[in-house]
Amino acid sequence: MLSSLNRRVALEAQTLTPDGAGGYSASWNTLATIWAAIEPVSGSDVFGPDASEARVKYRITIRRRNDAFAGMRVNDGGRLFAIKAVLDDGPQSQFFTLLTEKIG
Repeated sequence: MLSSLNRRVALEAQTLTPDGAGGYSASWNTLATIWAAIEPVSGSDVFGPDASEARVKYRITIRRRNDAFAGMRVNDGGRLFAIKAVLDDGPQSQFFTLLTEKIG
């Protein structure tokens, strides 16, 4: 499995900063640069009243860590993946599986 972790990616978390007008400004900060395996899982087209969009889901495998959560994102050289779920096979497993959706 280690040999398939062949992409160097950034694990990013969102930070909200008060904007002084009662709202917040969002920015993304890199928590760590890690090795990952990225593979597409499925794709679909979603049609709405004014537009259609393609949604592609990916499975990203990373080494086990304590700071990976849904709501974060993975940045692979500008390709952004929103983490929707983190699958944990238990404390004996060396890896996490991130279920993600490509952004943009």
